Amino acid sequence: METNQIYGLINDVNKQTIGTENLTILNTEQLVALGDFLFNSGSVDLWTNTLLSRIASTKISYRAYQSKLGIYAVSDITMGLIMQKIKVDMPNAVEDVTTQLQDGQSVDMYIVSKPTAHQKLFAKRTPATFFRTTQRKWLREAFTSESAMGSFLAAVQGEVNNKIELTQENLARLTMANFMANISQTSSRVVDLVSEYNSLTDNDVPTGEGALLDEGFCRYALGRMNKIAKYMETMSRLYNDGSVDRHSPKGSQRFVSLIDFRTALETQVQWAAFNERYVATKNGVEVPYWQSAKSPFDIKLRIHEGTEDTSDTDDDVDITLSNVVGMIHDVDAFGTYRKEMDVITTPVNARGAYYNTFWHLNDLYFNDVSENGILFTLN
Repeated sequence: METNQIYGLINDVNKQTIGTENLTILNTEQLVALGDFLFNSGSVDLWTNTLLSRIASTKISYRAYQSKLGIYAVSDITMGLIMQKIKVDMPNAVEDVTTQLQDGQSVDMYIVSKPTAHQKLFAKRTPATFFRTTQRKWLREAFTSESAMGSFLAAVQGEVNNKIELTQENLARLTMANFMANISQTSSRVVDLVSEYNSLTDNDVPTGEGALLDEGFCRYALGRMNKIAKYMETMSRLYNDGSVDRHSPKGSQRFVSLIDFRTALETQVQWAAFNERYVATKNGVEVPYWQSAKSPFDIKLRIHEGTEDTSDTDDDVDITLSNVVGMIHDVDAFGTYRKEMDVITTPVNARGAYYNTFWHLNDLYFNDVSENGILFTLN
């Protein structure tokens, strides 16, 4: 089993998705009153009894966050960390001998036809840890009541949970983007909507976001996606990597799209009829961006080329995708198996009068390119 420490990835992706990556710091200290973070290192000691008497009330700024991509959490696992997936092949037809029976001869009804199957094991460990230190002595000096101190401690733990939710959302986002990057290497799994529309109509709709201002194009895009969604319900190898026969019934399809794309379709064309197939099954997902809040339509990843997990970096390739607006995929194409999170608190350090609480994550993120999936772009 391969183990990858992903704390660096977590920190990087959280910066990208929040939109702080590559921002320049401007000195607005004399212009804007931001409010001092009281419990930054060293600042607590400044709050002695002479200042506490001036505090009339305390408001703990905390609001729980819930992952917007929780739908991709396939299930929770408590034991083990290897996911096995088996696809049994359909049999071939054989000759029907019932019309060829002859006197004095018999037919073999015990002829053997063993089933064949494809097995995949998904077994990549991705551990990460968050922790916080609590020193009650600091807090007793900073708050005027036990209830206020308790609210603060609850907020501390709550913000850790928020960061874990945000991290799991962003790693699910990367898992989705990784699947997109993989299937983009097969031309039949990418539909360049603008190119198709211009070719069929002799129009000159621009590539990129500007295409969404054209009503005729939006109508075409909606119809094209609707046809592919219906085609995917039929057994074939046209919408996967060609290794196995697959079909994705209506209830097993998921449509994920950019908010900008979905909003344009809602504005320009009769969106409701298409969207209804995903509303009923709760399988419609809209996202503000694929990887970075600053470049919502683009994906830039280094992926492993092929279907086998390996530590050999020779097969790694850099993939850049632009103008991606959506994807229809099978619900089994990618996702997360969440291992039960371990929350462990240390004994109190007698000398330092503090204790630590650790949150240990060890989820499994997977792609299966043999499942159906079609990418849509404004190229």
